[in-house]
Amino acid sequence: MGKIYFSLHEANDFIQKIKPKVNRILLLTEELDLLDNIKIEFDDEKMENYLLEIELNKNFHEKNLEMYKIMGEIIAEGAIVRDLENLEIDFYSKLNNTDILFCWMPDDEKIEFWHYPNQDYKERKNIKEIEKKYYESLNNLK
Repeated sequence: MGKIYFSLHEANDFIQKIKPKVNRILLLTEELDLLDNIKIEFDDEKMENYLLEIELNKNFHEKNLEMYKIMGEIIAEGAIVRDLENLEIDFYSKLNNTDILFCWMPDDEKIEFWHYPNQDYKERKNIKEIEKKYYESLNNLK
């Protein structure tokens, strides 16, 4: 599957579409953290204790599976899920025939930053820079 490119408008529209999925991933991540921190120690060897441990493990893996299924759906539609801890989501676009990534995080209302594919979150730049270049190129066409 090749890269899917988005305009800024298309990426912002797509964010509205995937927000429920992103919120579900965030909730699942919290639940998985809680389940991962549960430590069970048995005082006796009752079968119920072993069944409880199996049930907790099963629940953990079901939530993991659901989270990765949702991430796969988002990726199949063209977005890149970069970081599960911060849930950075990137969208391919072009700037002067060069690949760039629009960068969005769940706390952002819309895309406010971008970066080159070989850069990470810390090197992102304000989207206003691209908007300025876009309008400058339109003025040059006149």
